[in-house]
Amino acid sequence: MKRISKSLVTVTAASLLTFGTAAPALGEGSPEASLQVAAAHYKDVSKSSSHYGNILRAKELGLMTGYGDGTFKPNQQLNRGNVVKALGKYAVKQSGLSLDQYMKTYNIARVENFSDVPNNAPDQELVKYSKIVKDLGIFTGSDNKLLAGRAITRDQMAEVLVRTFAFQDLKGKPVIKDTGKSAYAKSIEILYENGITVANPYRPHATTSRAQLATFLVRSYDKASAEKSVMPADFYLKLRQGIVQGAAVQIDSTFSKLKAKMGEPERSDDFEGGLVHRYGQYVYGVPYDDPAEPITTVSYNFGTHAPTKEEVIRHMGVGEEPEPVDGQHYYWYGYGEYEIFFEMEEDGNRMSYLTVKSNR
Repeated sequence: MKRISKSLVTVTAASLLTFGTAAPALGEGSPEASLQVAAAHYKDVSKSSSHYGNILRAKELGLMTGYGDGTFKPNQQLNRGNVVKALGKYAVKQSGLSLDQYMKTYNIARVENFSDVPNNAPDQELVKYSKIVKDLGIFTGSDNKLLAGRAITRDQMAEVLVRTFAFQDLKGKPVIKDTGKSAYAKSIEILYENGITVANPYRPHATTSRAQLATFLVRSYDKASAEKSVMPADFYLKLRQGIVQGAAVQIDSTFSKLKAKMGEPERSDDFEGGLVHRYGQYVYGVPYDDPAEPITTVSYNFGTHAPTKEEVIRHMGVGEEPEPVDGQHYYWYGYGEYEIFFEMEEDGNRMSYLTVKSNR
């Protein structure tokens, strides 16, 4: 488990779903898969199907599309690679960036490949999206293997949906008849509590079809879209790049540049290994050995606009919860040259501070 040094966390202690365009269909391997079907309905989807409305709405929302021959192939069983691409495309579309822009902006090249999806794998689309979902913590693999060709079970689907959309574990404990032997029983319960599935029994070890995925995605989209975010989406998009929106300067700038912009700090405090200088809700850390520069940490106090843990995960992906430091809990993201951690309030859900730390 990731450990946060006491000297780092004292920085804060001493101081205070948009789908704009259609994602390609889950029919990878077929050149017609990305074509939008113009018909009012698919010729192989019966109106009597319990998934009928969600399949059409998935198309309308751009979550899933059909094939060039006017079919949807609702009963086609999905493998893990199919779902990796679907959720990876969702993440890219949510960012508002193109795939190439996303790869560059978030330095996806730094993400370690799954061992069975090397950079020279024939399916280059899978290479890119597998690294994206791994970076977001949606798929973690088994011994660092993605097993892309293996069928994805319904309980595995529950797990990746909970990670993607950051659904909360609501009060109460639903009694689902057949989850006792599933390693993902809690995620199934969370899906059920949030109305993403109504199946009981759930059949956790059964495979997942395209029709079922359409229903899962539409319900997940509707639920996530209804959640109100405290901080704007752009705040998190910048934060994942190591940028604290609204800060006068960012990490790896200098204290002299900060003072040139903002004047003398309201106050300065010692912390183990350096000094922190406060300007309103922002706090900038510099090391003792060169107090003028560089800036190694930028912190922000959320004040009365504290986001929930679920909001953070929904925008930034799944992070890590390190061991507490002096009883204080944190939520952490590592990006190689910098890291981000949120200080959590006593309720364990809302975030009171965030800090971006340079590792250069």
